[in-house]
Amino acid sequence: MNLKQLIITGIGLAFLFPGLAASQSNNASVDDLVEKLVPKPLTRSLQVNSETRGIKVEGRRTENASLNLYVNFEYDSDQLRQDTQIILDQLGEALGDGRLSKYDFLIAGHTDAVGSDAYNRDLSERRAKSVKNYLVNRHNISSTKLIEKGFGESRLLNPDSPTDGSNRRVQIITLSLPSQ
Repeated sequence: MNLKQLIITGIGLAFLFPGLAASQSNNASVDDLVEKLVPKPLTRSLQVNSETRGIKVEGRRTENASLNLYVNFEYDSDQLRQDTQIILDQLGEALGDGRLSKYDFLIAGHTDAVGSDAYNRDLSERRAKSVKNYLVNRHNISSTKLIEKGFGESRLLNPDSPTDGSNRRVQIITLSLPSQ
C-alpha cells in the first residue's frame, strides 16, 4: 500500500470512527464497532387506560443498531479495493467478538443516483455479496449470520445530493435480538 492510500484510509477511519485517532490500541476500534452494533437494551413504557383503569406495559427497542461503512470498490465493479480491506478486517474482528455472537446481520449495499434504478440495485447487490464473501472467507464469520441485500439508490443517505459519494456505502444492521 502506498503512502497516498495509507493517508486516505486513515482519513476514512477517522471520519467513520470519531475519537479513534486518539486511541493507541487496535482493540479500541473493534470495541467501537461492537458498541455500535449491539442493540440498545429494551425499555418498558407504562400506558394507563383511563376507561378500564388498566395498565399496559410495553417493551420496545429504543434504537436500531447499525453502522455505515464507506467501502471502496473499483469503479463500476464489485471488486474490493485493497484500502477497503483494512476496514473490513476491523469489521470482521468485531463480528467475531463474543458480544455479537447472538445476533444476525444485514449487509445492505447502497449506491448514489448515477445510473438507472435497475443497474444500481444490481451493483449494490453484488457489492453487498462481495463484502459478505470477504467476511466469511477471511474472518470465518458464519454465512448464515450474514444476509446481503442491495438497495441501489432507494435509501439515499443524503437525499438532497443524490449523486454525492456519501450515498455509496455498505450498511451493517443488527437483525435480531438475543433470546431472553
